[in-house]
Amino acid sequence: MTAPQATKSAPRKRPAPKIRENLPAPQTAEGQLFHYTPYEAAPWTPYSGRTLTDMIARREIDYVFNGRDNYLTGAQIVALVERYTVKPYSKPARAAA
Repeated sequence: MTAPQATKSAPRKRPAPKIRENLPAPQTAEGQLFHYTPYEAAPWTPYSGRTLTDMIARREIDYVFNGRDNYLTGAQIVALVERYTVKPYSKPARAAA
């Protein structure tokens, strides 16, 4: 008689996040109040959907919570991009003597 073999279960895979089609751009009038998931907002930001999700969990950025899910409005996406945009440096003009 042989001992039973230990079995290893396969790691659980998370389903891919669902991304809706034909979303309005955050800069448009319609997009300003539209609610995007972090994965839907990612193409307009310098971050991935996972990074945005982590930033929301750490409360580093503004977001909308509807009691179950986290969303970003178009206005919040635009503000996030502006917050992390590096402006070019310009020398101050010399004071006239």
